[in-house]
Amino acid sequence: MEYPGLQRRFHLLLKAVTNSPLPLSESPHGHFLQSEQPDSNRSLSPQSAAIRASAHIVKSRLAHFTNHAARLGHARRCATVLHSDSQQTGIAPFFAAAGVRIESLPFEQASLTLYHWPAAENAPQLLMTHGWGGWGLQLVTLAEALGAAGWAVVLIDQPAHGRSAAWRSTLPQFARALNYAAARLGRVQAVVGHSMGGAAACIAAANGLALRKLILISAPISMIQVTHEYATTFGLREKLRASMVSYLEGREGMVFERMDAIHTAPRINASTLVVHDREDAIVPYSAAQTLIENLPDAQLLETSGLGHRRVLKDPGVIHAVMQFLGPAS
Repeated sequence: MEYPGLQRRFHLLLKAVTNSPLPLSESPHGHFLQSEQPDSNRSLSPQSAAIRASAHIVKSRLAHFTNHAARLGHARRCATVLHSDSQQTGIAPFFAAAGVRIESLPFEQASLTLYHWPAAENAPQLLMTHGWGGWGLQLVTLAEALGAAGWAVVLIDQPAHGRSAAWRSTLPQFARALNYAAARLGRVQAVVGHSMGGAAACIAAANGLALRKLILISAPISMIQVTHEYATTFGLREKLRASMVSYLEGREGMVFERMDAIHTAPRINASTLVVHDREDAIVPYSAAQTLIENLPDAQLLETSGLGHRRVLKDPGVIHAVMQFLGPAS
């Protein structure tokens, strides 16, 4: 007895999942069924064997797609930025009073927002970047001091942060954004990077961004470690975490391990100041020690009691950064 209706359902389901038709017209003892089914199927009718073969393939393909959906979902969640309206509260009057010019640039299906401090026409440019979940104006206290010292300060809102468009971003995109912004600006001599912005600055400098000075504040050293922390937070098994990393690496065209500071720091030619607080609860102080051990030309400014963000507004830190940069010339 034949079951054309049931056969047709499995045929359509298999075609949808595999994007290839089920060879129902082939012999049940041909290569297709022999390779997919155990010998017990040879005692079945051709129709029953075809149905069992299609069910076996559909099950395995659905399992594959379920795993793919899981890693894709976690990759998107890992790259998603939580926006806050408080980031933009009260900034319009500040811009008007300070003479800050806002520029928006299209970038990789997103955008970059640049905040230009007023400066002399040929003043050396200093590019400043925030970290993950931050925004450019977190560095405004430092920016004002450096602008007053003669630097042409430019703050950046990375993709999916602050005023910039998009909902997702990654560390490699942060680094590409720095390279692009520096190329557009044309006279960038120094970069200040906070938190993941510091990691991005390391990658950009290691991959050819020419700088005279680099300041890394509370900078992490391992993206792989970040994915392990993410996996712990969301209860991911190691296999799924590794699959998520593999997906992101393929999309971004960068191997996460090669972004670690032990690989990027030795290739940085710029003189570097590493600033880190001993009580930083987000990026451990040991990260600063690793940077100092691997950077060819670096000095460490150690603070205590300022944590991960207050270090950006501390007068002692601001003074040390200005001393390290020297005169704007």
